Amino acid sequence: MYPTQPGGYSAAQGPIPTPPANTQRLGTGTIPAMQVALPVAPVPAPQTAATFHVPCAAPRIMVQYPKVGTTLTSTRGSYVVRDIIGSGEFGAVYECIGPFDQIYALKMVRPANRPYAEVQAEWAREVQRLSSLRHPNVVYIYDSFEQGHLYYLALERCDHALKDMLGSPMQEGLVIEISRQLLAAVQFLHDNEVVHDDLHAGNVLITHNDRPTVKISDFGISHELRGMSAVRPNVVHHAIMAPEILATGYTSRQSDLYQVGLLLYWMLTGEPAIQMDVPYQELVRQVAEGEPRQRAEAIGTPLGNLIAKMLRRREAFRYSSAREVWADLRELPAWLQRHLFPAK
Repeated sequence: MYPTQPGGYSAAQGPIPTPPANTQRLGTGTIPAMQVALPVAPVPAPQTAATFHVPCAAPRIMVQYPKVGTTLTSTRGSYVVRDIIGSGEFGAVYECIGPFDQIYALKMVRPANRPYAEVQAEWAREVQRLSSLRHPNVVYIYDSFEQGHLYYLALERCDHALKDMLGSPMQEGLVIEISRQLLAAVQFLHDNEVVHDDLHAGNVLITHNDRPTVKISDFGISHELRGMSAVRPNVVHHAIMAPEILATGYTSRQSDLYQVGLLLYWMLTGEPAIQMDVPYQELVRQVAEGEPRQRAEAIGTPLGNLIAKMLRRREAFRYSSAREVWADLRELPAWLQRHLFPAK
């Protein structure tokens, strides 16, 4: 989504040894990279002005960020900002009343003192991803536009992120139902040669009807495989990095499954599989020595063992696909004997 930054992974330079704790990416809230999906304080309003750097032209372009009450206009209608849902270093999300008085989540790609062309390319890439990947468990894009040198995506408004449900153990039936939908979306992405690379609990959105509906969001750092088995990412969140990032610098379909395994563990136990409030080198040690897998095995249940397989250090010993994970999940007693979510 953006070139090398503090706290990220440089394809040219390899892992950065001492990342700062405030590197951010945006789901629907502020998610520190070293503390992905931990509870956060109320999101402050973004600054009201910022600048773009424009190479070989005027040194800066001043931009004005939207505030509550601001009206933004596209060719499809107007969007009136009524709340700030989330804000991070590289984006902000606003709740808006848009065309036909529908409620939207309007995502703005934040300049963050980056070159104008880079921000435009990032926006265009995410618009293309969301427009081409239509699936019930992928967040829906309705509109995209530019106004005042800022770039916006009008997305469906979900109730909250999965991170808001974490902190205490969930019933196995609920864990499996959320996992079922998450795996369906991941399999759809992989069938379309896309690796998400950023599956943390702030990027998994939930809408509540007769059952929770899962929506994957934020494709800013996703990659197209283009026939390859693995790709070298520009940036990686350290708290959800798969072991192969440390070993080779590449991610693959199995890296997404590893990140899903981390989410399953957190949902099931109420605690993260990786101790994250630690120095970066300690974080690396936990991943390199397979502590997430060991913690999953210690649960001592069939679901715990399944999660442990998703968290194995070597890709060859993990599940080969999201479809294969689901084939095992659906045979667990917690799903076969379920009462919460009968088949439709």
